[in-house]
Parts: sequence; C-alpha cells; structure tokens
Amino acid sequence: MAVVCDGLGSRARSREGSRAATLAVRDAWRLWRRSPVGTVEDLIRLVEVAWRLRLGQVPAEEAATTCLLYAEDNHGRAAQAQLGDGLIARRSSSGAVTVHPARSEGFGFTLALGAPHTLADWSLTLVKPLSPAEVLLIATDGVSEDLEPDRLGDLAAWVVDELGPLQRPGRALAHELRHWPVPHHQDDKTLLAMWKP
Repeated sequence: MAVVCDGLGSRARSREGSRAATLAVRDAWRLWRRSPVGTVEDLIRLVEVAWRLRLGQVPAEEAATTCLLYAEDNHGRAAQAQLGDGLIARRSSSGAVTVHPARSEGFGFTLALGAPHTLADWSLTLVKPLSPAEVLLIATDGVSEDLEPDRLGDLAAWVVDELGPLQRPGRALAHELRHWPVPHHQDDKTLLAMWKP
C-alpha cells in the first residue's frame, strides 16, 4: 500500500486533513484487502468514511486534501485511485511508462476530500500488482507539475538505481526535493517510489 496526500494550502487545517487521509487509506486497505470481491469503489467508500472518523471534531471543509493511492489485496489485484491533482505513474520492467489518468477539475478548483465531490470524481482502476523490476511513482502536484512526461521513466530509474542502494534513500530523496531545481517553486513536494527488485 502506498498513499500520498496533499492538504490544500487555502484550508486552515489541511495538514491535519492530509495526515488523517493517509491513516484512513491504511485503515480502509486493511479491511478491503481481505475480500476477494471488494471493488475499488468499495475501497474508496471505506477511505471516505475512515477519513471523516479520523478527523474527529475537525470540520472536513477546513481539512481538505488530495489523495492518491495504490493498494494491493491478498487476491492478486491492486487498486489505483486519485482524487485531485498529482501523479500516479508506473514503469514496467521494459521501461514503458503508464500514467494513471487524473480527472480534470477546471481552473482554480481542486477536487479533494473535504471539498464537494462524488465517487465519480475519483479516477479509479483495478490493475495487476507490481511485478519484479516494475516501479510505481506517486507525486504531489508540487513535483508532478515540473516533470516532463517523457522523462518519467528516467526519474523512476534514477530513484531505484541511484538512491535505492544508498544506506538512507529516503533522506537522500528528501534532500533532492528540498533543493528542487525549479526556481521560485514553493509548493509542497512529495515523491513516493515503490518497486520490487
């Protein structure tokens, strides 16, 4: 299971919302993965409820957050889902890159938990679990907006081949994100990479 959530900066408690969403995805996944008949829609319904429960007394509209996830079950399936901006991409063992399609929100509006949306606003798909040598990338818009689509495979290879073998790859990636090469880009940057050797 992998999840990236990015709180909307315009909302007072978006940090709490993104943390609650991350935990809600984990909660929902733990239940969903046990069922051989659970759909991606079922997983998302569980996420939505778990998020509101995790928020407790925090008003949902003050804690709005995007949510991107990948979750494998115990039955040879995996779900990919996205609400809001950002990127989910998968590089195959042959190097081919598939980008998960995001829903278009329109200028100045981001789909998010805590903002008006329906299940149909989520971009959902059921896929095969990662195979050996495949790489999954999930990124917030602070990263994805600066990436060239034809270089996603190179980014995946760089993370796996250059950062992966390091003693502390997460720390090295965090350093790279803090020193992002695009000047004056202050948006939060999260990049998650998952692969099977």
